[in-house]
Amino acid sequence: MSDFWEDSTTCPLCGKEFYYTKVKYDSIIINKYEDDLRPLFKGPNPQNFSILTCPKCGFTYYSDDTDILKNINKEIKEELKEYLKIAKTKLGKIDNSYEKSTEFLKKQLALASILYKIINKPGNMAKSLIRLSWIFRDENKEKEELKMIYAAVNQLEENFKDLTSDEELIMYYFFKGYLNLRLGKKNEAKESFNKLISRYKRTNNPYVKKAEYLKGEL
Repeated sequence: MSDFWEDSTTCPLCGKEFYYTKVKYDSIIINKYEDDLRPLFKGPNPQNFSILTCPKCGFTYYSDDTDILKNINKEIKEELKEYLKIAKTKLGKIDNSYEKSTEFLKKQLALASILYKIINKPGNMAKSLIRLSWIFRDENKEKEELKMIYAAVNQLEENFKDLTSDEELIMYYFFKGYLNLRLGKKNEAKESFNKLISRYKRTNNPYVKKAEYLKGEL
């Protein structure tokens, strides 16, 4: 427990106050990054605890998204509540503590991807699927891993006209290139990396720099 501390928050959907675990800043140590810039930590992975599930209504979101529903209309909120009436029953025991299991984390990430889709937040939807792919990678389930990356890229592509931030656009171009690289489609990978690099050639964004490196390896 020495690596963790407890904080409280309020569910953006139903207003329920609840406690959750956070990793202490001094315990966050990145050992290295993988080719898709997935960070590997020496100690506990803070990303596993940055996603929360309300114990009352089941709304699942990232801890820094406390204002995520601020400008969401009443109809969408009601759609979320109706969906969660069914989805919450499939979650089992809701656990936001340091003892959270990998299986529950999988459920959180899968549910978050759906809820962020309903809210029309494609960046966070894709982020949830990519983090889910990393769990499958740890389990040596390559088929499931690539399926999640494909789903993330596909959703970003379908919502391309609504991608308003550089972060979302960079995520789209990079992971489309990375997916094609993993599938052995070198020309398609190079095409996506080229689009990313040319669009953001004056930035020091790590994904752009990594795309330059991976492109050079092709």
